Amino acid sequence: MATYEENLYNYLKRKGLGEKFDHAGIYCIRVGGKIVYIGKSYNMLQRMA
Repeated sequence: MATYEENLYNYLKRKGLGEKFDHAGIYCIRVGGKIVYIGKSYNMLQRMA
């Protein structure tokens, strides 16, 4: 049985985001226009899921 994260990951791939985000990258989280976190991921699509 697939987990919630696996289902969401597969849903995002079906929506066409795989080519754009299925690779490594750096991201930030902003709250009120201020950067509060900077991270990196080996698979951005999986991180978004």
